[in-house]
This record gives sequence, structure tokens and C-alpha cells, in this order.
Amino acid sequence: MRKNTTLMVTLSVAAMIGLSACGQSQASEPEETASRSQVSVDSLSLDNAWVKAADEGMTAVFGELKNSSDKDITIVGAEYDDADEVQLHETLEDSSGGMSMQEKKGGFTVPAGESLSLKPGGEHIMVMGLKRPIKPGEEISLELVTGDDQTVSVTAIAKDYSGAQENYAPGEADDDGAGADHKDMDHDEMDHGDSGDH
Repeated sequence: MRKNTTLMVTLSVAAMIGLSACGQSQASEPEETASRSQVSVDSLSLDNAWVKAADEGMTAVFGELKNSSDKDITIVGAEYDDADEVQLHETLEDSSGGMSMQEKKGGFTVPAGESLSLKPGGEHIMVMGLKRPIKPGEEISLELVTGDDQTVSVTAIAKDYSGAQENYAPGEADDDGAGADHKDMDHDEMDHGDSGDH
């Protein structure tokens, strides 16, 4: 009887050790896979970043997104505490032959070892429904969100800039009036040249 009890205890302990080892193996695999798929946030920067000064409504952030890693990095969103919403935008020709801005589906992909320019008249980060003014010379902080849920903190200097008057594709700026009074402004007034020097 004692031998049977000892054998059962031994088998139970062995089974528990086996299950424990199995659990550890399964738990560690996703972590290793995740670490292989993620690119260090240190590889991404927004150089020469600036934001158009604005008292209310909406504004936009520009600069040079740089990826120093050996893998593509996709920015899928951005966050700014003093705004109702932040979107990633692109500028496309509309049916009338003019240029209209709309949310960029899939975000911004910065190829490995390359850069992507965010500029007036092109791709940019749109800040909508400002909760407070952004004055010339002020530095604001934003968070960029990557496709693998990492965040990158960036700063941008506010500049007094007369261009970047946003014209939206139908339905693009009709959310709760967040800067909707700006939606009919003419995008053609944008200066596509020395935008960073204003």
C-alpha cells in the first residue's frame, strides 16, 4: 500500500513539473516573438519638427520622420493632450482638380534607413479641436503611436505661418465642430516652398 502511495505521489510531482515546464515554454514564446517584431523606438525621430501657431480650431505638425533601423516602421496614430483629436493626413487631388486633405488610411510608413517628409501640401499630422492656443515660439509635445503599439515622444516648435489653410474631402472635418469652421479654407494658398523658415 505504501509503495502504491509513493508511486502516485511521484507521478503527481512529475506531472506537475511537466505542466509547469510546458507553461513556461508557452509563455516565453510570445515574448520572444514580440521582441523580434518590434523595432526600438530610439530608431524613429521627427527632426526639424514645427507646428503652425493657432489660437483655436485646428493646426498641423510638420517635420522629417527618420527611421534609422533595418525594418520599416509604420506610424498609425498620434496623441496631443491639448486637443480633442489628432489624425494622420494626406493631401490628394479631388474631383474638381483642387487639392483636399483626408485621413491617411494605414498611417505613415517610414522605410528602413530612410525618411518621410511631413510638409504643407503633403502628409502631415493634423491636430483638431485645440483646447488652448499654441503661440509662436512655444514648444509642444506629442506622442507618435507605431503599428506595434509603441509610443515615441516628439516635440515641435510653434511658428507663425500663413499657409497650411486646410481644405477637406467631404465628411473629413465634420466631427463635433472640431475646427469645422476651417474646412472651407483654400488649400491652394499653402506655400510649398520654405515652410520651415516661417
